[in-house]
Amino acid sequence: MRILLLGMGSRGDVQPLVALGQRLRRMGYAVSLAAPADLGHVVAGSGVDFEPLSFDLEGPLRQGLGRDALRGSARTQVREARLMRQVMADTASALAADVERLVAGADAVVSGALTFDLVDALLTPDGRGGRQAAPHLYAVFAPVWPSAHGDSVALALRPRATSWVNDAWSTLAGRVALDLFRPAGDLVRARRGLPRQRFRHYTAAAEGTPTLLAASPHVVPPAADWPPALRQTGYWVRDDVGADSLAPALEAFLDDGPEPVFVGFGSMPTPDPGAVSRELAGVLGRLGVRGVVSEGLAGLGAEPSPDLLGIGSAPHEVLFPRCAVVVHHGGAGTTAAAVRAGVPQVVVPHAADQPYWGRRMADLGVAAPPIARKDLTAARLERALEVALSAGARAAAYALGERVRAEDGAGDAARLVDEYLQGPGRQNT
Repeated sequence: MRILLLGMGSRGDVQPLVALGQRLRRMGYAVSLAAPADLGHVVAGSGVDFEPLSFDLEGPLRQGLGRDALRGSARTQVREARLMRQVMADTASALAADVERLVAGADAVVSGALTFDLVDALLTPDGRGGRQAAPHLYAVFAPVWPSAHGDSVALALRPRATSWVNDAWSTLAGRVALDLFRPAGDLVRARRGLPRQRFRHYTAAAEGTPTLLAASPHVVPPAADWPPALRQTGYWVRDDVGADSLAPALEAFLDDGPEPVFVGFGSMPTPDPGAVSRELAGVLGRLGVRGVVSEGLAGLGAEPSPDLLGIGSAPHEVLFPRCAVVVHHGGAGTTAAAVRAGVPQVVVPHAADQPYWGRRMADLGVAAPPIARKDLTAARLERALEVALSAGARAAAYALGERVRAEDGAGDAARLVDEYLQGPGRQNT
Protein backbone atom coordinates (compact mmCIF):
# COMPACT_ATOMS: atom_id res chain seq x y z
CA MET A 1 0.00 0.00 0.00
CA ARG A 2 1.34 3.44 -0.97
CA ILE A 3 0.69 6.30 1.44
CA LEU A 4 0.95 9.88 0.21
CA LEU A 5 1.94 12.51 2.79
CA LEU A 6 1.18 16.11 1.79
CA GLY A 7 3.66 18.61 3.25
CA MET A 8 2.44 21.91 1.81
CA GLY A 9 3.97 24.75 3.81
CA SER A 10 7.33 25.62 5.35
CA ARG A 11 9.99 23.29 6.76
CA GLY A 12 7.95 22.98 9.95
CA ASP A 13 5.09 21.44 7.95
CA VAL A 14 7.38 18.97 6.19
CA GLN A 15 9.89 17.72 8.74
CA PRO A 16 7.39 15.98 11.08
CA LEU A 17 5.91 14.13 8.10
CA VAL A 18 9.38 12.78 7.29
CA ALA A 19 9.42 11.23 10.77
CA LEU A 20 5.97 9.69 10.25
CA GLY A 21 7.01 8.41 6.84
CA GLN A 22 10.07 6.69 8.28
CA ARG A 23 7.97 4.84 10.85
CA LEU A 24 5.38 3.80 8.24
CA ARG A 25 8.16 2.46 6.00
CA ARG A 26 9.37 0.30 8.88
CA MET A 27 5.86 -1.19 8.98
CA GLY A 28 6.11 -2.17 5.32
CA TYR A 29 4.26 0.69 3.66
CA ALA A 30 5.53 2.49 0.59
CA VAL A 31 5.60 6.18 1.45
CA SER A 32 5.97 9.31 -0.64
CA LEU A 33 6.04 12.86 0.65
CA ALA A 34 4.98 15.81 -1.51
CA ALA A 35 6.33 19.25 -0.64
CA PRO A 36 7.44 22.46 -2.39
CA ALA A 37 10.37 21.73 -4.69
CA ASP A 38 12.90 23.76 -2.70
CA LEU A 39 12.25 21.73 0.46
CA GLY A 40 13.58 18.50 -0.99
CA HIS A 41 16.65 18.81 1.24
CA VAL A 42 14.40 18.24 4.28
CA VAL A 43 13.37 14.83 2.94
CA ALA A 44 16.76 13.83 1.47
CA GLY A 45 18.44 10.84 3.10
CA SER A 46 15.37 9.81 5.08
CA GLY A 47 14.39 6.85 2.90
CA VAL A 48 11.01 8.45 2.17
CA ASP A 49 10.31 9.09 -1.53
CA PHE A 50 10.17 12.80 -2.36
CA GLU A 51 7.51 14.14 -4.74
CA PRO A 52 8.35 17.79 -5.53
CA LEU A 53 5.44 20.13 -6.07
CA SER A 54 5.82 22.30 -9.17
CA PHE A 55 6.69 25.48 -7.27
CA ASP A 56 9.11 26.77 -4.66
CA LEU A 57 8.09 28.27 -1.35
CA GLU A 58 11.10 29.54 0.61
CA GLY A 59 12.40 31.66 -2.29
CA PRO A 60 9.16 33.60 -2.81
CA LEU A 61 8.88 34.21 0.93
CA ARG A 62 12.07 36.27 0.80
CA GLN A 63 10.47 38.92 -1.37
CA GLY A 64 7.22 40.35 -2.72
CA LEU A 65 3.83 39.31 -1.42
CA GLY A 66 5.03 36.44 0.71
CA ARG A 67 7.46 38.67 2.55
CA ASP A 68 4.75 41.25 3.20
CA ALA A 69 2.42 38.54 4.51
CA LEU A 70 4.87 36.97 6.95
CA ARG A 71 7.26 39.72 7.98
CA GLY A 72 5.35 40.36 11.19
CA SER A 73 4.89 44.04 10.49
CA ALA A 74 1.15 43.76 9.85
CA ARG A 75 -0.74 45.54 12.61
CA THR A 76 -3.96 43.56 12.26
CA GLN A 77 -4.78 39.89 11.79
CA VAL A 78 -7.24 40.91 9.06
CA ARG A 79 -4.46 42.31 6.90
CA GLU A 80 -2.30 39.24 7.49
CA ALA A 81 -5.22 36.99 6.52
CA ARG A 82 -5.83 38.88 3.29
CA LEU A 83 -2.20 38.67 2.30
CA MET A 84 -1.99 34.95 3.13
CA ARG A 85 -5.10 34.23 1.07
CA GLN A 86 -3.44 35.92 -1.90
CA VAL A 87 -0.36 33.73 -1.44
CA MET A 88 -2.57 30.62 -1.45
CA ALA A 89 -4.55 31.87 -4.45
CA ASP A 90 -1.34 32.41 -6.42
CA THR A 91 -0.32 28.75 -5.96
CA ALA A 92 -3.83 27.25 -6.21
CA SER A 93 -3.73 26.11 -9.83
CA ALA A 94 -0.32 24.41 -9.57
CA LEU A 95 -1.14 22.89 -6.18
CA ALA A 96 -4.47 21.49 -7.40
CA ALA A 97 -2.88 19.91 -10.48
CA ASP A 98 0.03 18.41 -8.51
CA VAL A 99 -2.11 16.96 -5.73
CA GLU A 100 -4.72 15.58 -8.13
CA ARG A 101 -2.00 13.67 -9.97
CA LEU A 102 -0.41 12.37 -6.77
CA VAL A 103 -3.67 11.36 -5.09
CA ALA A 104 -4.59 9.34 -8.18
CA GLY A 105 -1.55 7.12 -7.57
CA ALA A 106 -1.99 6.72 -3.82
CA ASP A 107 -3.81 4.10 -1.75
CA ALA A 108 -4.13 6.44 1.24
CA VAL A 109 -3.58 10.15 1.82
CA VAL A 110 -2.43 12.13 4.86
CA SER A 111 -3.19 15.82 4.33
CA GLY A 112 -2.32 18.90 6.36
CA ALA A 113 -4.05 22.16 7.18
CA LEU A 114 -3.26 23.72 3.78
CA THR A 115 -4.39 20.70 1.77
CA PHE A 116 -7.30 19.20 3.74
CA ASP A 117 -10.07 20.93 1.75
CA LEU A 118 -8.31 20.17 -1.53
CA VAL A 119 -8.06 16.45 -0.76
CA ASP A 120 -11.67 16.44 0.43
CA ALA A 121 -12.67 17.90 -2.95
CA LEU A 122 -10.65 15.31 -4.85
CA LEU A 123 -12.07 12.38 -2.86
CA THR A 124 -15.73 13.49 -2.95
CA PRO A 125 -17.76 11.32 -5.37
CA ASP A 126 -19.01 13.33 -8.34
CA GLY A 127 -21.52 10.82 -9.71
CA ARG A 128 -19.35 10.02 -12.72
CA GLY A 129 -17.88 6.80 -11.39
CA GLY A 130 -14.11 6.28 -11.31
CA ARG A 131 -11.74 4.93 -8.66
CA GLN A 132 -12.92 4.32 -5.12
CA ALA A 133 -11.97 7.14 -2.77
CA ALA A 134 -8.69 6.52 -0.94
CA PRO A 135 -8.67 6.57 2.87
CA HIS A 136 -7.95 10.10 4.09
CA LEU A 137 -6.26 11.11 7.35
CA TYR A 138 -5.52 14.58 8.64
CA ALA A 139 -2.28 15.64 10.37
CA VAL A 140 -2.04 18.86 12.39
CA PHE A 141 0.89 20.28 14.33
CA ALA A 142 -1.02 22.81 16.43
CA PRO A 143 -4.33 22.57 18.37
CA VAL A 144 -6.59 24.17 15.75
CA TRP A 145 -9.87 22.50 16.79
CA PRO A 146 -12.46 24.86 18.29
CA SER A 147 -12.48 24.44 22.05
CA ALA A 148 -13.65 26.22 25.18
CA HIS A 149 -10.36 25.35 26.88
CA GLY A 150 -7.90 28.21 26.38
CA ASP A 151 -4.82 26.10 27.07
CA SER A 152 -5.83 23.63 24.37
CA VAL A 153 -6.69 25.82 21.39
CA ALA A 154 -4.31 27.94 19.35
CA LEU A 155 -6.65 30.93 19.01
CA ALA A 156 -8.43 31.89 22.22
CA LEU A 157 -9.68 35.21 23.54
CA ARG A 158 -9.42 33.98 27.13
CA PRO A 159 -6.30 31.80 26.88
CA ARG A 160 -6.08 30.83 30.55
CA ALA A 161 -9.77 30.13 31.08
CA THR A 162 -12.47 27.68 30.02
CA SER A 163 -15.15 29.75 28.31
CA TRP A 164 -17.70 29.62 25.51
CA VAL A 165 -15.96 32.73 24.17
CA ASN A 166 -12.93 30.62 23.28
CA ASP A 167 -15.08 28.10 21.46
CA ALA A 168 -16.87 30.83 19.51
CA TRP A 169 -13.69 32.68 18.63
CA SER A 170 -11.81 29.56 17.53
CA THR A 171 -14.81 28.52 15.41
CA LEU A 172 -14.70 31.92 13.74
CA ALA A 173 -10.98 31.40 13.17
CA GLY A 174 -11.85 28.13 11.42
CA ARG A 175 -14.14 30.02 9.05
CA VAL A 176 -11.33 32.44 8.26
CA ALA A 177 -8.90 29.56 7.74
CA LEU A 178 -11.22 27.90 5.25
CA ASP A 179 -11.42 31.13 3.29
CA LEU A 180 -7.61 31.30 3.23
CA PHE A 181 -6.96 27.71 2.18
CA ARG A 182 -9.91 26.90 -0.08
CA PRO A 183 -8.84 28.30 -3.52
CA ALA A 184 -7.31 25.01 -4.74
CA GLY A 185 -10.28 22.98 -3.50
CA ASP A 186 -12.69 25.38 -5.17
CA LEU A 187 -10.86 24.94 -8.48
CA VAL A 188 -11.19 21.16 -8.24
CA ARG A 189 -14.87 21.25 -7.30
CA ALA A 190 -15.67 23.59 -10.18
CA ARG A 191 -13.83 21.36 -12.64
CA ARG A 192 -15.60 18.25 -11.35
CA GLY A 193 -19.05 19.85 -11.37
CA LEU A 194 -19.35 19.84 -7.56
CA PRO A 195 -20.87 22.73 -5.61
CA ARG A 196 -18.74 25.13 -3.61
CA GLN A 197 -19.04 23.91 -0.04
CA ARG A 198 -20.09 25.90 3.00
CA PHE A 199 -18.31 25.96 6.34
CA ARG A 200 -20.63 23.35 7.85
CA HIS A 201 -19.49 20.83 5.21
CA TYR A 202 -15.87 21.64 6.04
CA THR A 203 -16.39 21.09 9.77
CA ALA A 204 -18.39 17.89 9.21
CA ALA A 205 -15.66 16.52 6.93
CA ALA A 206 -12.96 17.40 9.45
CA GLU A 207 -14.86 15.90 12.38
CA GLY A 208 -15.34 12.67 10.42
CA THR A 209 -11.72 12.35 9.29
CA PRO A 210 -9.21 10.51 11.51
CA THR A 211 -6.95 13.28 12.78
CA LEU A 212 -3.51 13.14 14.38
CA LEU A 213 -2.29 16.01 16.56
CA ALA A 214 1.50 15.87 16.64
CA ALA A 215 2.09 17.75 19.88
CA SER A 216 3.07 16.53 23.32
CA PRO A 217 0.27 16.41 25.92
CA HIS A 218 2.84 17.84 28.34
CA VAL A 219 2.71 21.02 26.24
CA VAL A 220 -0.82 20.94 24.78
CA PRO A 221 -3.25 19.67 27.43
CA PRO A 222 -5.92 17.38 25.93
CA ALA A 223 -9.34 19.05 25.85
CA ALA A 224 -12.56 17.31 26.83
CA ASP A 225 -14.43 18.89 23.91
CA TRP A 226 -12.13 17.66 21.14
CA PRO A 227 -13.97 15.42 18.64
CA PRO A 228 -13.60 11.63 18.93
CA ALA A 229 -11.76 11.48 15.58
CA LEU A 230 -8.85 13.49 17.04
CA ARG A 231 -6.00 11.47 18.53
CA GLN A 232 -3.04 13.20 20.16
CA THR A 233 0.51 11.85 20.06
CA GLY A 234 3.83 13.28 21.12
CA TYR A 235 5.99 15.24 18.69
CA TRP A 236 7.09 13.45 15.52
CA VAL A 237 10.89 13.13 15.46
CA ARG A 238 13.00 11.44 12.79
CA ASP A 239 14.62 8.06 13.41
CA ASP A 240 18.03 9.56 12.69
CA VAL A 241 17.61 12.67 14.83
CA GLY A 242 20.95 13.83 16.16
CA ALA A 243 22.90 12.13 13.38
CA ASP A 244 23.52 15.39 11.50
CA SER A 245 26.76 17.26 12.10
CA LEU A 246 27.34 20.94 12.67
CA ALA A 247 29.49 23.09 10.41
CA PRO A 248 33.15 23.12 11.53
CA ALA A 249 33.08 26.85 12.33
CA LEU A 250 29.99 26.43 14.51
CA GLU A 251 31.44 23.36 16.23
CA ALA A 252 34.64 25.28 17.01
CA PHE A 253 32.67 28.24 18.36
CA LEU A 254 30.61 26.03 20.67
CA ASP A 255 33.74 24.33 21.99
CA ASP A 256 35.51 27.62 22.64
CA GLY A 257 33.41 29.01 25.48
CA PRO A 258 30.20 28.94 27.53
CA GLU A 259 26.91 27.85 25.99
CA PRO A 260 25.61 30.63 23.70
CA VAL A 261 22.18 32.13 23.18
CA PHE A 262 20.69 31.02 19.84
CA VAL A 263 18.66 33.59 17.89
CA GLY A 264 16.69 32.75 14.75
CA PHE A 265 13.27 33.48 13.30
CA GLY A 266 13.06 30.55 10.89
CA SER A 267 10.83 31.12 7.88
CA MET A 268 9.64 34.53 9.15
CA PRO A 269 11.07 37.47 7.16
CA THR A 270 11.68 40.81 8.88
CA PRO A 271 11.58 44.29 7.34
CA ASP A 272 14.94 45.58 8.66
CA PRO A 273 17.29 42.68 9.40
CA GLY A 274 20.32 44.94 9.81
CA ALA A 275 18.74 46.96 12.61
CA VAL A 276 17.42 43.83 14.35
CA SER A 277 20.86 42.20 14.14
CA ARG A 278 22.58 45.25 15.67
CA GLU A 279 20.06 45.36 18.52
CA LEU A 280 20.54 41.64 19.19
CA ALA A 281 24.31 42.07 19.36
CA GLY A 282 23.92 44.96 21.79
CA VAL A 283 21.61 43.04 24.10
CA LEU A 284 23.85 39.97 24.20
CA GLY A 285 26.87 42.17 24.87
CA ARG A 286 25.19 43.94 27.79
CA LEU A 287 24.20 40.61 29.33
CA GLY A 288 27.71 39.24 28.85
CA VAL A 289 26.61 36.12 26.95
CA ARG A 290 27.77 34.63 23.68
CA GLY A 291 25.41 34.32 20.73
CA VAL A 292 24.72 32.30 17.59
CA VAL A 293 22.56 34.19 15.09
CA SER A 294 20.82 32.18 12.36
CA GLU A 295 20.16 34.00 9.09
CA GLY A 296 16.86 32.28 8.15
CA LEU A 297 14.37 34.07 5.92
CA ALA A 298 14.70 37.08 8.23
CA GLY A 299 18.17 37.68 6.84
CA LEU A 300 19.71 38.20 10.28
CA GLY A 301 23.47 38.35 10.62
CA ALA A 302 26.33 39.00 13.01
CA GLU A 303 29.66 40.76 12.77
CA PRO A 304 32.30 38.08 13.45
CA SER A 305 33.72 38.28 16.96
CA PRO A 306 34.91 35.89 19.67
CA ASP A 307 31.47 36.06 21.31
CA LEU A 308 29.12 36.21 18.30
CA LEU A 309 28.74 33.95 15.28
CA GLY A 310 26.40 34.23 12.32
CA ILE A 311 25.33 30.98 10.66
CA GLY A 312 23.07 29.69 7.91
CA SER A 313 20.91 26.66 8.62
CA ALA A 314 21.83 24.15 11.31
CA PRO A 315 20.03 21.05 12.67
CA HIS A 316 18.07 22.24 15.69
CA GLU A 317 18.08 18.84 17.38
CA VAL A 318 21.89 18.92 17.43
CA LEU A 319 22.45 22.63 18.11
CA PHE A 320 19.78 23.50 20.68
CA PRO A 321 20.96 21.14 23.46
CA ARG A 322 24.30 22.98 23.36
CA CYS A 323 22.73 26.41 23.84
CA ALA A 324 21.86 28.33 27.01
CA VAL A 325 18.66 29.87 25.58
CA VAL A 326 16.78 29.62 22.28
CA VAL A 327 15.26 32.87 20.95
CA HIS A 328 12.83 32.04 18.15
CA HIS A 329 9.62 32.94 16.32
CA GLY A 330 7.36 30.38 17.96
CA GLY A 331 6.86 28.01 15.05
CA ALA A 332 5.48 24.63 16.13
CA GLY A 333 8.57 22.73 14.95
CA THR A 334 11.12 25.10 16.46
CA THR A 335 9.22 25.17 19.74
CA ALA A 336 9.15 21.39 19.83
CA ALA A 337 12.91 21.18 19.19
CA ALA A 338 13.64 23.69 21.96
CA VAL A 339 11.35 21.83 24.37
CA ARG A 340 13.04 18.51 23.58
CA ALA A 341 16.45 20.11 24.05
CA GLY A 342 15.49 21.05 27.61
CA VAL A 343 16.61 24.68 27.33
CA PRO A 344 14.77 27.93 28.24
CA GLN A 345 13.29 30.07 25.48
CA VAL A 346 12.36 33.57 24.39
CA VAL A 347 9.49 33.55 21.91
CA VAL A 348 8.92 36.40 19.44
CA PRO A 349 5.73 35.36 17.61
CA HIS A 350 5.01 36.79 14.17
CA ALA A 351 1.67 35.28 13.09
CA ALA A 352 -0.82 32.37 13.15
CA ASP A 353 -0.35 29.85 15.99
CA GLN A 354 2.98 31.30 17.16
CA PRO A 355 1.51 33.43 20.00
CA TYR A 356 -0.05 30.25 21.41
CA TRP A 357 3.31 28.47 21.62
CA GLY A 358 4.89 31.52 23.22
CA ARG A 359 2.13 31.66 25.81
CA ARG A 360 2.42 27.97 26.58
CA MET A 361 6.18 28.26 27.10
CA ALA A 362 5.57 31.09 29.57
CA ASP A 363 2.83 29.13 31.38
CA LEU A 364 5.15 26.14 31.68
CA GLY A 365 7.84 28.28 33.28
CA VAL A 366 10.47 27.93 30.55
CA ALA A 367 10.11 31.47 29.14
CA ALA A 368 8.98 35.00 29.89
CA PRO A 369 5.69 36.14 28.31
CA PRO A 370 6.08 36.24 24.52
CA ILE A 371 7.05 39.47 22.72
CA ALA A 372 5.02 40.08 19.57
CA ARG A 373 7.30 40.82 16.62
CA LYS A 374 5.81 44.29 16.16
CA ASP A 375 6.53 45.03 19.84
CA LEU A 376 10.12 43.73 19.86
CA THR A 377 12.58 46.22 21.35
CA ALA A 378 16.05 45.80 22.79
CA ALA A 379 14.76 46.51 26.30
CA ARG A 380 11.98 43.91 26.09
CA LEU A 381 14.35 41.31 24.66
CA GLU A 382 16.87 41.96 27.41
CA ARG A 383 14.25 41.50 30.14
CA ALA A 384 13.00 38.26 28.55
CA LEU A 385 16.55 36.91 28.30
CA GLU A 386 17.15 37.67 31.96
CA VAL A 387 14.15 35.49 32.81
CA ALA A 388 15.32 32.72 30.47
CA LEU A 389 18.83 32.75 31.94
CA SER A 390 17.49 32.35 35.49
CA ALA A 391 17.92 29.16 37.49
CA GLY A 392 14.15 28.64 37.68
CA ALA A 393 13.68 28.69 33.91
CA ARG A 394 16.63 26.34 33.43
CA ALA A 395 15.20 23.83 35.92
CA ALA A 396 11.71 23.98 34.40
CA ALA A 397 13.05 23.54 30.87
CA TYR A 398 15.23 20.59 31.87
CA ALA A 399 12.33 18.79 33.56
CA LEU A 400 9.94 19.42 30.65
CA GLY A 401 12.53 18.20 28.16
CA GLU A 402 12.98 14.93 30.04
CA ARG A 403 9.23 14.23 29.99
CA VAL A 404 8.81 15.04 26.30
CA ARG A 405 11.88 13.06 25.18
CA ALA A 406 10.39 9.97 26.81
CA GLU A 407 7.51 10.01 24.29
CA ASP A 408 7.44 8.23 20.93
CA GLY A 409 5.06 10.45 19.01
CA ALA A 410 5.99 9.33 15.50
CA GLY A 411 5.74 5.68 16.51
CA ASP A 412 2.36 6.21 18.15
CA ALA A 413 1.10 8.07 15.06
CA ALA A 414 2.28 5.35 12.70
CA ARG A 415 0.49 2.72 14.77
CA LEU A 416 -2.72 4.76 14.65
CA VAL A 417 -2.44 5.10 10.86
CA ASP A 418 -1.83 1.37 10.55
CA GLU A 419 -4.83 0.54 12.77
CA TYR A 420 -7.07 2.71 10.62
CA LEU A 421 -5.82 1.30 7.32
CA GLN A 422 -6.08 -2.28 8.58
CA GLY A 423 -9.60 -1.72 9.90
CA PRO A 424 -12.80 -3.35 8.64
CA GLY A 425 -13.04 -3.34 4.85
CA ARG A 426 -9.39 -2.39 4.27
CA GLN A 427 -6.43 -4.55 3.42
CA ASN A 428 -2.70 -3.81 3.32
CA THR A 429 -1.30 -4.60 -0.14
